Amino acid sequence: MSRNVVKQVALVSPYDFAANGGVTEHIRQLSAHLQLQGTATTIIAPHSAEYLPESNLVSLGTVIPIRINGSTARPTLSPRVLEAVSQLLQRQSFDVIHLHEPLCPMLPLSVLNASASVNVGTFHASGQKSLGYASSRRLLRWLAQRLDARIAVSPAAAEFVQHYVPGDYTIIPNGVDTNRFRPDLPAWPQWSDGRPNVLFVGRFDEPRKGLDILLQAWEQIEAARPDARLLVVGRGDIAQLEARIAARGPHNIVVIGPVLAADLPRWYRTASLFCAPSTGQESFGIILVEAMSSGVPIIASEIAGYQAVVQHRHEGLLVPPTNPAALGAAVLHLLANPATGTAFAQAGRTTALRYAWSDVTARIMQTYEQAIWHHQYAQVRVPVRYEQRLLVPLLMGSAGTALPLSGESSERPAEQSTGSSPQGAAPMLTKPFEEQVRAFTQRVVGRVLGRSNISPNLLTTLGLLLTLSVTLTLAKGHLRWGGLLVLITSAFDMLDGALARATDQKSAFGAFLDSTVDRYAEALIFLGLLLHYQGQTGSQWLISLIYITIVGSLMVSYTRARAEALGFTCKVGLLGRPERVILLAFGLLVGWLPFALAILALFTNVTAVQRILHVWQEDRARQPQTIQPKTERRGWFAPRGQKPS
Repeated sequence: MSRNVVKQVALVSPYDFAANGGVTEHIRQLSAHLQLQGTATTIIAPHSAEYLPESNLVSLGTVIPIRINGSTARPTLSPRVLEAVSQLLQRQSFDVIHLHEPLCPMLPLSVLNASASVNVGTFHASGQKSLGYASSRRLLRWLAQRLDARIAVSPAAAEFVQHYVPGDYTIIPNGVDTNRFRPDLPAWPQWSDGRPNVLFVGRFDEPRKGLDILLQAWEQIEAARPDARLLVVGRGDIAQLEARIAARGPHNIVVIGPVLAADLPRWYRTASLFCAPSTGQESFGIILVEAMSSGVPIIASEIAGYQAVVQHRHEGLLVPPTNPAALGAAVLHLLANPATGTAFAQAGRTTALRYAWSDVTARIMQTYEQAIWHHQYAQVRVPVRYEQRLLVPLLMGSAGTALPLSGESSERPAEQSTGSSPQGAAPMLTKPFEEQVRAFTQRVVGRVLGRSNISPNLLTTLGLLLTLSVTLTLAKGHLRWGGLLVLITSAFDMLDGALARATDQKSAFGAFLDSTVDRYAEALIFLGLLLHYQGQTGSQWLISLIYITIVGSLMVSYTRARAEALGFTCKVGLLGRPERVILLAFGLLVGWLPFALAILALFTNVTAVQRILHVWQEDRARQPQTIQPKTERRGWFAPRGQKPS
């Protein structure tokens, strides 16, 4: 297959393209090298800055900082991305859509779901576990089937994603610009005074980068080598770091802070040795390859992502992670043996040449070609309009059929109705399990609390009081603990009803009190979230989602209460209270709160609309049908004067 087959490539990133990071730099370099080969590229990513430095960048979505996998990610979780992606893919066609972290919400998943092109995914992340992947494993496996080829940047990244989404992964590492990072560049003159410089490069406000481990080791290093100097390059709170250094006591530490990308190669050349003390969750050591390409010996943690790059005692030394004593001893060993460091540096440069972007791009292009072949000759995917994919499973009409979209008929015989709710309306998602859970809780609660003096109304009140702890916990920013408390408090909503049924204490007032307290409990939970996000930069979108969710939740409850007051059954729709509680707790526990809020904001209001339509259908069914009298007709061949029979 000739290379000119791949003429248009879209490179999709979930992360803020205005912030430096491994995935962002990978995409930027890949885009440049693909263009050198004659392939046009379009970068699709969120961008927080007003100025777009790349002319081929399409910015989609509002950036929201999220703590995940030991670092702060800056993705977009805006539901507006869904429509924006659909419009973009309708306007522009691509030979290949290359998604980086393709299973990351919201942008890559939206593109993957809407794409009719050849889809290639690159997985960058690694770690011990992912609650987000684990809890949505089946959905992600289904979506991953739309990938025609899968790339992992290292064996560690492949092993991580294989645990949740099994499949064939091609290992293609991150690349390095060996012409930019090279040994013949001059060092910075102000730091070239004959003293040994130990260099740290990374986000020093992220614990997993291991700067605290290096600072602990520096006390040992400084005691043995008072002339040694530590240079800290990277992003973070400089004032806070300098205060920590002053409180700890070691000297000869210089916090450089963030530097221009164009200046970074000279900082590597200023170093006598490069230190990467990361504690884990590194899929690939791109900073190690940059340092090796610059001709600097390496000391790094012995973690999976780094072991794939550095061979112990060949390009550098590997030390046990989170071990300041071992780290300090390794630094002192290289400082005392410069010849060993020189040998490591020479071997490192040779190794780094294998990661040259020209070679990496050629391997990725080969993967594109294989993916195109797979896409053409494997089972054909039938493109479905994105609006239909989104709405068909959600908006259910009478007889359990989807409401008609353009070109579709809503006619279906009534006897084919599959809905379990009245009139064939869409049941709530937890409907299949409701009777089993109710029977189980009634049996257990009857045995445990049946002989106590605790009344169902007391349990209802205790649940409301406990919800106040959820408000305080969320307001202070402890979101995972808040998610756990949401599940605990929701248990009271089951226990009071179970106790009432088990002890025959059911009453109209009890049902009224339970329903009223549920509304207050939901309001208190969202109050905690509003207090948490109040005043935070860039949180206006989240506050809007919370407000829309509150309105939607209240409308779901109101439509049912009003309908039942008028004599209609209205326990239908996608998101009743159990579903809302589960979604909210899920988002809090796994760190996907903005994603969960977006779903809640949309589908609570969809549920309210479903209930309105359901009541309208029930009301029409109750109205008596007017029978029109048949018009008397005269036979075709009857005489003109004959009266109709």
